[in-house]
Amino acid sequence: MLVANYAEGVGGISGQVELIHKHLKEEGIKSDIFSLGGGVLRRLWAYTRLLFKISRYDIVNIHACSHRGFLPAIAGVRAGRLLGKKIILTYHGGEADTFFSKHTKLCRRIFCNTDVNIVLSGYLASVFEKYGFPYTVIPNIIDIPDGVFRARSLISPRFISIRSLEPVYNIQCILKAFAIVKKELPEATLDILGSGSMRNQLEQFVMSENIEGVKFRGRIPNGQIIQWLDKADVMVSAPLADNQPMSLLEAFSCGLLVISSNVGGVPYMISDGVNGLLFPSGDYEMLAGKMLEAVNGGSSSVNMTLAAYRGLDKHRWESVKPLLLEAYGIDYV
Repeated sequence: MLVANYAEGVGGISGQVELIHKHLKEEGIKSDIFSLGGGVLRRLWAYTRLLFKISRYDIVNIHACSHRGFLPAIAGVRAGRLLGKKIILTYHGGEADTFFSKHTKLCRRIFCNTDVNIVLSGYLASVFEKYGFPYTVIPNIIDIPDGVFRARSLISPRFISIRSLEPVYNIQCILKAFAIVKKELPEATLDILGSGSMRNQLEQFVMSENIEGVKFRGRIPNGQIIQWLDKADVMVSAPLADNQPMSLLEAFSCGLLVISSNVGGVPYMISDGVNGLLFPSGDYEMLAGKMLEAVNGGSSSVNMTLAAYRGLDKHRWESVKPLLLEAYGIDYV
């Protein structure tokens, strides 16, 4: 039983849960998804339903992150222990250190009452070590359909952002950098995919600064993301905190050059100048320089996209499968 604050077709943690569910079924392993998302009353009722649901399963794989995203861990571990199930807790989220420091006792009680804790990156591994929580590293899964990767002969100034429009993703930093790039490259465009609480503020900023070439596309169904990536050549991401974002892996798979702030687990995914470009978080002038470097880098920029694509092998199901099934305690061939 896969337990999470799950919502269909939205990517992120839910997207990973969907991929695991799909691949387990393909392996002949009975699998189901249980969502603990929603309001307080729905969550209380959901806990009762969770007890009934997981009673029919041997293994509970909980997917959780910080803040409200930690509720599946609390409910799932409690229910799993009550029913004597094997409990696997997969932890996502780039704000782990801050969250653990504020709720150390709670986190210790949860992480020390599981059978296996899975973290997705070397960054989270270092945070778990800091607090003395047991862990094993198993990366995110990415399915790469045939024909998705498009090798670029050059990198054009077609930029894209695929993050929620929330403060932690610092979209305004991208807009400030793009305004600088636009002065150097008048033909540059920026598509911003995603929705969130800051959309109106960000749109007002674009209007007040008279930044041309920016389009807010809203939330795009997960199944259409690849189509949008194919239209761009450079993905720009400027989060204040992050772990192992699927949007970067998706961009790698489509042949984009990725530029990101060097926070959390991102430097474990990108080596600056090797398979992408990094900049100090919040430094929009440095970001603008990296955006210009991406476009003006010629074969160097193209080679980074090829290196990023080759690095995706460890995220394919064939690589993740033995690690995940070992954590579950399931024999595999």
